[in-house]
Amino acid sequence: MRKLINKTQIAVLVSAACLPLAALATNGMNPEGTGTKNRGMAGAGVAMAEETAAIVINPAAVVDVGSRMDVALGLFSPKPRSYTLSGNAAGLSTTQESGDNLFPIPYFGMAFPIDNSSAWAVTLSANGGMNTAYSKNVFPTFPPNATEGSGINLAQLFVSGTYGRKLSPGVALGVSGIYAYQRFEATGLQAFDSSPYTVNPGHITSNGVDSANGFGIKIGVQADLSSDVKLGAAYQSKIKMSKFNKYSGLFADQGELDIAPTTSVGIAWKANGKTTIAFDYLNIDYKSVAAIGNSTNTFSPGVVKFGSSNGPGFGWDSINVFKLGFQYDTSDTMTWRAGWNHGDNPIKSNEVTVNFLAPGVITDHLTLGGTYKMDKVSELSFNYVRSFSHSVSGPFAPTVSAFGGGTMTLEMSQNYVEVGYGKKF
Repeated sequence: MRKLINKTQIAVLVSAACLPLAALATNGMNPEGTGTKNRGMAGAGVAMAEETAAIVINPAAVVDVGSRMDVALGLFSPKPRSYTLSGNAAGLSTTQESGDNLFPIPYFGMAFPIDNSSAWAVTLSANGGMNTAYSKNVFPTFPPNATEGSGINLAQLFVSGTYGRKLSPGVALGVSGIYAYQRFEATGLQAFDSSPYTVNPGHITSNGVDSANGFGIKIGVQADLSSDVKLGAAYQSKIKMSKFNKYSGLFADQGELDIAPTTSVGIAWKANGKTTIAFDYLNIDYKSVAAIGNSTNTFSPGVVKFGSSNGPGFGWDSINVFKLGFQYDTSDTMTWRAGWNHGDNPIKSNEVTVNFLAPGVITDHLTLGGTYKMDKVSELSFNYVRSFSHSVSGPFAPTVSAFGGGTMTLEMSQNYVEVGYGKKF
């Protein structure tokens, strides 16, 4: 047990070291999947239990994962992520591509059966966020000669403790308690750092890194429809976070950035002894989080300001995501995976103005992966995710005539590669 605790401590330290860089945006600001095997199937897996990361997706999986440990490290490259502003009367027309294009994404999990019908687990994942780092200020003339590059960095870490139990043969229920930790920094937003634009001048940009904490729960169920078909469903509550006090003039409700609730359902079918097909539906309710879902276009200088109660946000819609994954055992030691993930674009064309900071417009992902069994207890897994380029265009700052109008286009594409090691105890 002491060795297991030491391994857990090492994994937490490594993940914490990676956290300042762990920023991504795929299905909006949520990853397309969690875990090396799950990502290889495009995130489809709410009805599966292939690795400890399955418990993050559906806590009920803990009863079938067995006694095992998984550790993984992914490299995420959101390139390009850019904006183009054209036809601007205030001299802001330009094209900029964000720097900082490589981010490490850690994962760690351990699961322990208690008896034949119950189990517990602890998991740690960097599950979402967003990052942009433009070399030039997006608003160089507001105020005059603003030279600091514009951008944000949001990193999120989730630590979950899970308990699951078989309610009857073929039916399992699991519950996770979730601790969430966020870090955030914004730069180059001086154009909004005055009383007509924010309720708290001096707390909207360039104040260094701030942090926030919160707690939530996730509940899930898995049920065998037959010997070959399993159903799964899970719900994660909104995670109420403490406020970013250094950025209380930026986010709605004086710096509050909660984590959106999610609902997922899925099915997994073992078509034969070697092939598994999985399909998931996921809803991410971004609209329920004021700082993310409130419309940018409610902003009105001197009237409705950034940071105010129920003030302007990023204008993101809640989205639906569909995931289709395939798994095929080519031998006793080798398994291959592939998948397709399609999600709605949360950013409407009339909400592009502040989303140069968070251009999460991608809708389609193609994934490949595999697992090599080294021996009876150890395995190496890998995946590659290609997120295809997508763009959205719309009017720039329609409620602030001083910013000169024009058309803004946001664009992003991404690549991701991950390697994981799993061991049964």
